[in-house]
Amino acid sequence: MIREAIEMIFTPATPLAKKYGFLYHSISLKHRYERCEKVWLPHLKNCQDIFLQTIQDLPQKKSVVVLGSAHLHEIPLHLLANNFESITLVDVVHPLKHHWAAKRNSRLKLVTLDLGGSLAELEKLKSLQDLKNLIQDLSQKELFHFEADLIVSGNLLSQLALLPMEALEKYTSKNLILEEKDEICTAYGEIHLKNLRACKGRKLVYTDRAVTYRDPEGKVTYTGSYPVHFDGFTKIKDWNWMLAPLKEASKDYSIEMNVEAYISNEGR
Repeated sequence: MIREAIEMIFTPATPLAKKYGFLYHSISLKHRYERCEKVWLPHLKNCQDIFLQTIQDLPQKKSVVVLGSAHLHEIPLHLLANNFESITLVDVVHPLKHHWAAKRNSRLKLVTLDLGGSLAELEKLKSLQDLKNLIQDLSQKELFHFEADLIVSGNLLSQLALLPMEALEKYTSKNLILEEKDEICTAYGEIHLKNLRACKGRKLVYTDRAVTYRDPEGKVTYTGSYPVHFDGFTKIKDWNWMLAPLKEASKDYSIEMNVEAYISNEGR
């Protein structure tokens, strides 16, 4: 708890990122990784393997952009630095270690950006219809644009909707049902892929596509999915990821993700 409190104080973050929990979630993710590293290892190895496989066919390796970089658990910084001349990490909050690394290494650039485009609008969410209207508005906008030899979107698609949904539940004092959450996550995923397709360069995406909740006896209590359309991409691998073993997120259930990896078709 003391470590987390110190990180909360010293990690750079905008007032809105602090207010709506981006900073808290970033630090919590780091400590969940530390607790779950052993069960996460197969997932992390898969992410690193597909990254190394993808860069083998690149015409050049001058620049890489990582969207939703977080703590780079899936693709560590040394793998990026060993293979690219210029590295750009994009997220709404960057951990302290990346700020320190950027000060020491001119090849590393940190871009602070809300890739979901919702942060400045969260106070306006007073009903589910407000959120649907926001989604419609976001679908008409360019939320980001990058050019690089490789652009990686890492475990981001289903995460983009989490804080807007949390904000809505807070303001309405009403929990969304799981099916509504799946629908909203899917919409945000489609918006992200639309913007990603418009970026210039080879794209690599790995993301959870389905989630399974199990009770303490191992019985499935809920399955959900985010059926986004990967037009213009080719699926290269899929695997299961034990995100939260029993008692990690709750004593009542474990959470397992089905993860899929895709590469853009251009340049293949």
